[in-house]
Amino acid sequence: MAPDPDPARPGPAPALTEPDRRVLRAHLEAEHERTAAQIASLVRTFDELVAAADLEPPDDEHDPDGTTAYERAQVTSLERESRARLDALAAALADVDDGAYGSCERCGAAIALERLQAVPGTRRCVRCAAGLPPDA
Repeated sequence: MAPDPDPARPGPAPALTEPDRRVLRAHLEAEHERTAAQIASLVRTFDELVAAADLEPPDDEHDPDGTTAYERAQVTSLERESRARLDALAAALADVDDGAYGSCERCGAAIALERLQAVPGTRRCVRCAAGLPPDA
């Protein structure tokens, strides 16, 4: 494992070691697969909601709070967030291959290995993700 960078001294990220890169790649691939499966499940859920609504015509008296519309909106929102996560994971996998993964897109500092493992696909160090200035 690479040593943790000094968060008070932003600068170029040190290259990840080959063992770190393999561990991160496997973790990213697993998260990518899990997220793709989640999207497929959400699409099925949405289709089931639409099919169920087609079986019974809308009845405002029995759905006064708009539960059906709320459920569709919720599933759509979750799917949109999952697709954005899938895109971020795919970009992170490409960055691992290019050697660019692990460097903050905002300040250029190294992102701690623990953060890369905890937040797969992250593109910012803790300081930048919190909105703090790089040298604060």
